[in-house]
Amino acid sequence: MNALSTLVLSSCLCLPLFAQEPPKPAEKAEQQQEKKQDAPKTLQLGARVDGKTTLTDIDGKPVTAHEFMGKITVVNFFSIQCPIQAAWDGRLAEIQKEFESQGVIFLHIDSNVTEIGEEPPKADGDKKPYDNVRQHLKEKGLPFRVLADHGNKIADFFEAKTTPHVYVFGQDGKLVYKGLVDDDQKNRNAEKRNNYLRSVLGKLAKNERVEPFTTKEEGCTIKRVGAKGGRNEGERKKKENGGS
Repeated sequence: MNALSTLVLSSCLCLPLFAQEPPKPAEKAEQQQEKKQDAPKTLQLGARVDGKTTLTDIDGKPVTAHEFMGKITVVNFFSIQCPIQAAWDGRLAEIQKEFESQGVIFLHIDSNVTEIGEEPPKADGDKKPYDNVRQHLKEKGLPFRVLADHGNKIADFFEAKTTPHVYVFGQDGKLVYKGLVDDDQKNRNAEKRNNYLRSVLGKLAKNERVEPFTTKEEGCTIKRVGAKGGRNEGERKKKENGGS
């Protein structure tokens, strides 16, 4: 066998070896499935929300998480019936007014089945949906953009428990804070209270680092589909003990 024949034969024998190098479709699918299984089921501090996550506001406009990448974003779980939420509404509105002028985004999510129903309302002529929410915002003079979370999917992913329950995302889209607006729910100690939300936003607006942290939420329990509504355990016990 001459040298040319040997070279051709060697090349042919090598072809199957190189053809096996790229991963098979089945192997790719298996790897993707493993990654999917490893994905967190709930939102953790320091993590981002999937950019494809979408809710619809009460005007029917879809809102996608990707829209807010690069912007400091506040998400608050909201209620029109909760008296504890109402006690913080004024301060939330003031904070929103102050920081919206600095480019901060504020979104208020209503996940209460008792307020928005289990399913999105059907069109009814020229009548706008969520009339109860609209009337509440108008009567209280609240500048909140409210999104409807039917089925509590977002509340469950965020592990939101009460109204209010505040979440703050930095410009990189990562969650840096969740919990209270401040620790003065009844607005009795303005000079000494810890203004958690205002403080976090102030630092982020100055491009200062915020080490992710949480505070214990306080408010009315979110009325989820299939669950009995009511205030959180602490508020229930206070009521049973005569408010003490």
